Amino acid sequence: MTRYNKLINTLPAALALLMLAFAAPTAFAQSGPPGDAGPSMRYCVLLGMLGGNLPPECLDESEEDDYSAELDQLRLATVAFHSHDVAAAAGWDTTISECVEAPPGGMGYHVANLDYLADGGQLSLLEPEVLLYVPAEDGSMAFLGVEYIIPAEDWKQEEPPEFFGRELRFNPNLDIWALHVWSARENPAGLFEDFNPEVDCAFAAEE
Repeated sequence: MTRYNKLINTLPAALALLMLAFAAPTAFAQSGPPGDAGPSMRYCVLLGMLGGNLPPECLDESEEDDYSAELDQLRLATVAFHSHDVAAAAGWDTTISECVEAPPGGMGYHVANLDYLADGGQLSLLEPEVLLYVPAEDGSMAFLGVEYIIPAEDWKQEEPPEFFGRELRFNPNLDIWALHVWSARENPAGLFEDFNPEVDCAFAAEE
């Protein structure tokens, strides 16, 4: 099965989410973190797909502006991956880290598509090497965003690789170049920062 077929197979789940957003927009609008009265990112994306009028909170200017078209594509391509099971069925089925948390914030679990990690260092907008998840209080896995990765052995240039107009950061411990994109969970520290101060591993199983 090709990578594109796998993505196509996630469409039924995405359509189900669209139907839910259309039938119960208020519930979706409040699907963000507890205490957040504004619309969630997922709601804004889905409402835009349905042709609805976006609330002002969905139109706030941010560092996303320069790459809003690419981010919209990424969010639409990964909307079905708010279901951890759907993501696993599409090929992101290998957890390659513990639930990562540090003083600056958390990253959660890194769930990889091993085919993309072994593709010779190619980066593709809609085919991130890793999806980020964090356990929620109810035991479910909350989708946070994606990470693009190039193994150091696959990058022969002197200059760091770039994606989204930014240099990937080198991780000497893992020997990889990496860029996080917090496409599904707002990151007060910045859309492309490694750690998110709003993410923690409080509900992760003891490891």
